[in-house]
Amino acid sequence: MTLSKDGLVPIGKIIGVHGLKGEVKVFPYGDLDDFELKAVLVSAKETVKSFMVTRSRKHRELYILDLEGVSERTDAEALIGAEVSVPEDELPELDEDEYYYMDLVGMEVVTDEGKRLGSISNVISTGSNDVLEVDGPLGPVLIPALDNVIIEVDAAAKKVTVRLMEGLLPGETEQ
Repeated sequence: MTLSKDGLVPIGKIIGVHGLKGEVKVFPYGDLDDFELKAVLVSAKETVKSFMVTRSRKHRELYILDLEGVSERTDAEALIGAEVSVPEDELPELDEDEYYYMDLVGMEVVTDEGKRLGSISNVISTGSNDVLEVDGPLGPVLIPALDNVIIEVDAAAKKVTVRLMEGLLPGETEQ
């Protein structure tokens, strides 16, 4: 998740419709289980529309949203491809050692041996664990966000310290 200049945080993308009554399928950019979605902003092309959420539920890896004013399948189909956002101040509080994607993007990544790998350009949600996409002097590096890999996240210093698994860096081969 990244924060846009107008204070909105994208939380997912509408990828399809569900049923005949206008519900939309949202692919989340992260876990939305703790969100109490009351209202969302839907951005498609040059337009941004606000919708009240009358119902939301998880369906496999997606979320199904019932948006007020979207009562027919054709209305919902018009929203496919649109990004769903919420105002930053409506994000739920996080526990200690939890971070929003938007907070991690831009942080410097170094190994526990002091080697600079670059900065986080993206966080990929894979279902089982997140993966940090790091761009730096070695080229793109994908680092699994696992407890045995991520040693420390220093939010104040905007730095993540990692213990690399063998073969993770470009040019390395596993023995």
